[in-house]
Formats: sequence, structure tokens, C-alpha cells
Amino acid sequence: MFKDNFYLRKGLLVGVFEVPLAELGSGANNIVDFPMVPFKNVTGNGSTISATYKHSGRGLDALTDSFWFNTKEVEGLLEKSAIRFPQIAEHRDKVMAVIKDWYNGYHFGRFRGKYNPWSVCAFIGCLCSQLESSVHGETRSVPDAIKPAARAYWVATGTTDLIEQQFTNHRDQAIRIMESLIREYRETRLGGLDHDLALSNSQTVSLKLPKPNMNIINSGKYSAEGMLTLCLFAGYLTHKHPDSVCIPNHEVYNVWCTLFTRTLLGTGFTERADVNAHGSLLGELWEGKTAILSSFIQEAFGTLTNHGKYKEKEYANIVATVLTAASCLGALSPPDQASSHTSHAVTTRENHTGDGQCDHLMRLYSTDNKPNQFGVLIKFKLIPKNKRANTGLHKTLAKKALDQIIEKRYPACLSGCTERLDIGIAIGSNVVHILTQLYKLDAATRKWIPVECLTSSAS
Repeated sequence: MFKDNFYLRKGLLVGVFEVPLAELGSGANNIVDFPMVPFKNVTGNGSTISATYKHSGRGLDALTDSFWFNTKEVEGLLEKSAIRFPQIAEHRDKVMAVIKDWYNGYHFGRFRGKYNPWSVCAFIGCLCSQLESSVHGETRSVPDAIKPAARAYWVATGTTDLIEQQFTNHRDQAIRIMESLIREYRETRLGGLDHDLALSNSQTVSLKLPKPNMNIINSGKYSAEGMLTLCLFAGYLTHKHPDSVCIPNHEVYNVWCTLFTRTLLGTGFTERADVNAHGSLLGELWEGKTAILSSFIQEAFGTLTNHGKYKEKEYANIVATVLTAASCLGALSPPDQASSHTSHAVTTRENHTGDGQCDHLMRLYSTDNKPNQFGVLIKFKLIPKNKRANTGLHKTLAKKALDQIIEKRYPACLSGCTERLDIGIAIGSNVVHILTQLYKLDAATRKWIPVECLTSSAS
């Protein structure tokens, strides 16, 4: 296209890789690369620029800021839309907050907070269509129109087949990477530990590559840098710092949740109506039942385990990963809430409380729709490898785990909770036996009272 083209004086190649010089006489010797990744040194002229910045029209900044939308450009689109729909101007801050949550977060060069142009335009178009339509003869309000408009657009234009292939080839490593990415996004973007699922030992996912090299992917060997580079160049990650990456926004976060659950549990399992229903697991826990939890655990063991030498702590870590997947599916969200985005669930491993260590602690929505007021305590007992056919022993061990929660005073850590579920799990490979006991806190005596069910509608 460029070589020996007498009608072309200059050309611009836009892509994600550097252009290599195959040979001296290739005719493509005078090439200048404009990298769109963060600078290593961000001081002085290399300081980070927010997306509200108007570029000077010169140099690398002008070129970099020509890609994707900045805040001023998005606000300009809303101002033009408000000419036809004045109510948009009245709710501009709310609309901008939704756009930022769903489609912002990309980092190019020195620019932070760039918006996905395809998704922003599609969202505004859908918002206007919703406002133009009427419900029962009445004009739809902006808050009501936002709900159906805030959804994935750009990610629906392509597939993640290549990424999923890499995750399938290196499942164990991919699960660890995805769990860390999802955890970091939840802790930093969805409100922190008091607002959503967060596992202990949070770490930023590092990406240290002098120059991105896709040959790592083609080699068939596992490489965290290669896997993250693939996701970065595909648009499913962005630079958080020069040497680290993160999930940019809620549109892409939903894709990661889907990838994680598919990789961990398999596509067939995640499409099952009983486990994929919104709020399915939380609703079951309110009733003291554990069929769905047991299904999650057994399915994950079939994926993650390849030997029978796990200790209680290792099984507990697997179950923590399972709970992450359940939250990603929305199974731990209140059944009457429309989005798993607001599923308040805190999981803590090896929580020091009372006279010992509780293997897991969760704070979920209570039956009266109050966050962090339904406490779930989980204790494991390991089934010896040579006793996994002894069903009587399974029940005995589960009961022992359940009793230990009381004996070691684990509920002492549930300050502020008004409802509680104790879960004793006898576990070994894919053998799982679970016993539960529900409690309600008596407001007068401040004592936990055993109950059969927390929901009045349960049979």
C-alpha cells in the first residue's frame, strides 16, 4: 500500500504493534513510532494529563488525544442532545456519572480518563430513544431511561475467542490472574470492602514488558505478561501505572466476570438456570439451604483439583474463588436488585475471632435489604482420603465443624449483623457434605436465637 505508491506522499498506520524493519531495502525505513502507553517518568513535561485537558494541537499529545473521547467531548455530545431533550441538561451530572462508570477509565499516553467513543455514542443514542418513547402515554424520565441504556455496546461487537483459548490452555494461572483483576476492580471502583466482594491479600496485577511481544502467546507456553498483553491490546485492560494494568470500567468488568465464571465453572454450568438466576445463592442461604453452594463447590473442584492431597486451608481458598464466581454471576445479590454491581459481599479468609480462626466470613444483604447485616460463618473439616466413601463420617465431621463455630465464639466478629448463618462443611476432593444453622439476633437480649428460616415465604 505504501511502497512504490507514487500517489501517496505520507501515511499513517494505526494499530497496536510496532512496525518492524524486515530488511534494509524494504522501503519502510523512515518510520516513527508514537507509543500510546504511559511514560515511565511522569514528572515535568511527562506528567499525567486528565481527560478534561484540551490539547495544544502539537506533538505527541495532540496525536494521542485524537483517539477516544475526553470529558469535554462527552459533555459536548450531551449538550447537543439536550437541545432535543432538555431534561438531559437537568440530570447532566447523573448521566455523566453513569457514562463514567460504564465507559471511562482508559489510559493513553499521558491522558487518563478517556471514554470509549462507540459505547458513549450508543449509550446517548439509546438514552434519547428511551426518552422519545412513552410509557402509558407519559414521557419517560431520565433516571428511568438510563437503566435500559446503561449496558454493553462495544464489547458486543466482537468475541473473546482468542482470549478464552489462552485461558483454557492455562486455566489455573488464568483463574488466579482474573480473580486478582476482579478483586482489584471491586475494591477500588465499586466502593471498597464495605460495598462489594473483596478477598484478602489484594494486589495490583503487574505487567512488566520492555516491549510487548505477542510471540509469547504464539509459542504456546504460559506467560502472565503475554496473557495480559493480549488483553491490553484487545481493549479489555488498560494501564493503571506504567508497569501495571487494571479493568477500565463496568462494561469491560462484566466481560471479565463472564470469562472468570466460564473458565472456573464451565459454560454449561454457568448457563444453568438454577445457579445463574439473579440472587439464587443468597436466597437459598436465607433459607438455610446449600444445594446451589454445594453445586458451585463440586463443579469448581472438578476444574481446579488434580490430586487428593489438599489441606483444609487449600480447600478454603478454592471455596473463596467459588464465592467470587458466584458473586460475578449475581448469585449473591439481593433477588430484588437489578444488578450484581451492588451485591454487597465481603469474604475474609482465616478471620481471627473469638478463640480461634474462622475459615470464611461473609457479610451479605439481610432479608430486609440492608447491606452487611447478614453474616455467614464457614468452617471446614477435612475428610481423610481413605474415608471418603464413609457417608456417616461426612455428617459427623460437618456437625463437628458447625459446633466449633459456637465453641470458639466465631460470631463475636459479626458486630452490626442482625441475621446469621453457620455453615459446617466436611470436604475432600469432590466429596462435600454441608450442615447449616440459621440465627436471628434478639434486639432486647442481644443474643442469637436459632430459627428454621429467615424468609416467611420459604416452605
